[in-house]
Amino acid sequence: MRSNRRRLGGRGGGWGGQGGGVSVAASFAALLGCVVALVGGAAGQGPRPPSDYKTLSGAAPLVVAKGGFSGVFPDSSQGAYSFAMITSAPDTAMWCDVQLTKDGVGVCLRDINMKNCTSVDQAYPERKRTYVIDGVRKTGWFVSDFTIAELQSVSLTQAIWPRTRRFDGIYPIISITDFRSLVMPSPVWLNVQHDIFYKQHGLDMRNYILSIKKGVSMDYISSPELGFLKNMSGRVGRKTKLVFRFLEKALLDHSINQTYGSLSSNLPFIKSIASGIIVPKSYIWPVTKDNYLLPSTSIVTEAHNAGLEIYASDFANDRIIPYNYSYDPLAEYLNFINDGGFSVDGVLSEHPITASEAIGKLVSFALVHVKDPATLFVGGDN
Repeated sequence: MRSNRRRLGGRGGGWGGQGGGVSVAASFAALLGCVVALVGGAAGQGPRPPSDYKTLSGAAPLVVAKGGFSGVFPDSSQGAYSFAMITSAPDTAMWCDVQLTKDGVGVCLRDINMKNCTSVDQAYPERKRTYVIDGVRKTGWFVSDFTIAELQSVSLTQAIWPRTRRFDGIYPIISITDFRSLVMPSPVWLNVQHDIFYKQHGLDMRNYILSIKKGVSMDYISSPELGFLKNMSGRVGRKTKLVFRFLEKALLDHSINQTYGSLSSNLPFIKSIASGIIVPKSYIWPVTKDNYLLPSTSIVTEAHNAGLEIYASDFANDRIIPYNYSYDPLAEYLNFINDGGFSVDGVLSEHPITASEAIGKLVSFALVHVKDPATLFVGGDN
């Protein structure tokens, strides 16, 4: 277990020394200051009127913060969610990848394999396991092998290696109920990636989601397993949107034994189960081997014709993007929401501030809400 962990406000915190908290708070303050300066220069653009957007509803596209502001902070950490709420559009949805512990508690973690996104290898070096997940053999430390109590000694880390490690070892893994309290009043997006695997290990994701629906408002539930969404259909409130998540076209949805490529040609069938789809960017704007854009596909129009909202995923400012955008992530967003002659209904981003800027809904920073960034880090003893 790392020695520089710190306890945060709320339940299920981490641990650490006081000096580390001051350093992290200073980093948070500096980062916030840079963002404020950037926003100040762009805020004059103001929001575009809804009529500018060719979304299914005509409203502006939704910004979905994947694991919060995970382009800087560890995915699904308190810091990531708090920073996303401060710096993004007011109605930005907060994305949580739902995982289940051995004792059936739901937590937010970007991957069922905790190897690259937590300190679990340091806390429990002897508990590495190998499983077959979606037909692929994977080795690591899996959420379903640990109780929620055991995970209290595990902290979150940045999963993308080139990104800053400054916030590693600070934030604890948070439960779904704590996540809901943390991100209120933002819309909640729960993504369920591995329902089949959990069933194989005696855990029931459907029953867990249904057990918390009274205490946790769920605006969106997505999954790449259409069978799971079918089981959820009619069991959640009308205000909860079910969204089918497409993976790479050659991969198989094991819940119905069809490839995602074949399912993309049968959107009316998906509409009978879900109200929307989320697709990788390449489904909309294919890219050549030389990293240049090909002409856009018709999937946005086809989805809207079928009555489906369509969301685009895989946005991050530090990813390699097609050369057509001249290394400008803002230009890439605009090609999906306006400049391409169509508009997706939302974007899934690890840097939600850039998506917010593209959509013209930059939040007005009321810094009175963050008078002292150090309040996000509560000191404790070693």
